[in-house]
Amino acid sequence: MSSSNKRVGPVPVGLTPVVKALLTGMAIHPLKGNAEDYRVYRARIQKALDSLGESPTLEDAYPQAEEAVHALRDHGLRTAKRLHLQDAELRAIIKLLMDTLEELRIATPERTRELMEVAGRLGSAVEPEEIRVVKGSLTDCLAAIRKEAERELSHAGDDQSMDGITELASRPAAEAALVQACAAETPTCAVIMLVDRLALYNRRYGRDTGDKVLRYFVDFVRQSFNARDSLYRWTGPAILLLREGNLEKVQAEVRRIMEPRLQFDIDTSSRTILLAIDACWSVLPMMVDPRLLINKIDAFVTF
Repeated sequence: MSSSNKRVGPVPVGLTPVVKALLTGMAIHPLKGNAEDYRVYRARIQKALDSLGESPTLEDAYPQAEEAVHALRDHGLRTAKRLHLQDAELRAIIKLLMDTLEELRIATPERTRELMEVAGRLGSAVEPEEIRVVKGSLTDCLAAIRKEAERELSHAGDDQSMDGITELASRPAAEAALVQACAAETPTCAVIMLVDRLALYNRRYGRDTGDKVLRYFVDFVRQSFNARDSLYRWTGPAILLLREGNLEKVQAEVRRIMEPRLQFDIDTSSRTILLAIDACWSVLPMMVDPRLLINKIDAFVTF
C-alpha cells in the first residue's frame, strides 16, 4: 500500500468513544455459547479496545475495528451452529412426545415418575450432547409406555390376538411370525409402515376419525400388496407386513407402491374433510436373533 493510500489521519474526536462503546457492547452482550470460545472472543475484543489510545490514527484504528468485527462474526457462527443443533434435538423430543400423547394417559405411576425425572434433566441440559443423552432416555421410556398401551388397547371382544380397530392380527402374533420367518430358509423382509399425523388427527377430529384413517390405510396396503395373512397391527400407527424376497426387491416394490400420495374424504360430526395420508416406511431383512429385529422395528417406530 502506498503512503498516499494509508489511513494516517487522526480518528475524529467524536468517533473514538463511539468505536469503544461498540466494541464494549460486542463484548458484554454475547450470545450464549461455549465458555472457552467466548473467553477467546472477549480477549480479541479487549485487545482492540486497548489499542485505541486517546488519539489513534485511522491506520491504527481501522484494522483493530475490523479484527473485532471478524471476532464477532466467528463467535456468532459458532453460536448459531450450536443453537441449530439444540433446536433439532428439541424438535425431535417434541415429536416423540406428540406421537406418544395418546398412550401417555395410561402411563403407570412408575413410568410417570420416570418421565418427571427425564423432564428435570432436560430442564438443566444446555449442550446439544446433553440433550441427545436425555432424548435417548426419553425414547426408552416412551417405547415402554407404548408397549404397555398396546397391551391395554389392542383387543377385539374375547379374541385378544386380534386388533379391534383394523381387524389385523396384533403384535403378539406379529412377533411369533417374525420368529418363524427368521428361522425359515426363504428370504423374507419385514416392512414396517408408520402412518404420519395419526395422533394429530385423533386430537383434532376425535379418535374415531383416526381409526377410520388407519383402516383406510390398512385397506390400501392389503389391496396394493395382495396381502392378508402377512399383515399385522404392530402398535399405534404402525403396520407390519412380511414380504418374501430379498432386500433390494422388496425395497423397490414398497417404494413403487408407497410413492403416490393418498387422500381420504371423511365425514366428521360437523363437515366433510379431505385428509392427506402419508406414511414413512422401512424394510428390514430377517436376522439370526429375532429380538434384535424386533428392537430395530421398535426403534424405527419410536424415532
